[in-house]
Amino acid sequence: MISGQEIARSLTGSWLFLQNRPEGLRWFDRSIEGFWRSFGVFFLLLPFFWISGMAEKKLILEETELVLELFPNGSFWGAQLTTFGLDWILLPIVLGFLARPIGISRGYVDFIIVRNWSSLLAAFPYVVAGLLYLAGIIPAGIMVLMSLCVLAVVLWYRFNITRITLQTGISLTLGIIVLDTVLSLLISEVVGRLWN
Repeated sequence: MISGQEIARSLTGSWLFLQNRPEGLRWFDRSIEGFWRSFGVFFLLLPFFWISGMAEKKLILEETELVLELFPNGSFWGAQLTTFGLDWILLPIVLGFLARPIGISRGYVDFIIVRNWSSLLAAFPYVVAGLLYLAGIIPAGIMVLMSLCVLAVVLWYRFNITRITLQTGISLTLGIIVLDTVLSLLISEVVGRLWN
């Protein structure tokens, strides 16, 4: 079970990583138990996931010719949750197999812990944009623009997390970021086809 104290400490560490400060690592529980517990952040992210999903669904319905009858809730949320779940676990599994061959075994546990916890901080701006759009405060175009700007910052954030925790050079760090992105796109494509 994740305690409130662990959430607070991990968010502090995540914030320090956002500032490119390696001392943020000290704020995380880096034990094996902390490693497995960090996957529980998935459940803390579910409200963020729901808000972002609502915004995405509204955007799709407004910007396409789809009508609600052809876009059932069950299919949409089933695909979204499947994508989210697979995206959450696939990179750790793939990197777990690759860790020794590419020389990142020593930092693998730290990387996954920080990656999992930092997802809370990374998701927050997307949720703000989604809420503003759902409330009718900003139009779809502004939400998409905000999301693209946030994506650029999140990629930079992930780059720092990867470089600091795995102690990798620029090439390998970029390779891991690209792998993460490609896996996410692949999951989204495959799940989208299966649910349609």
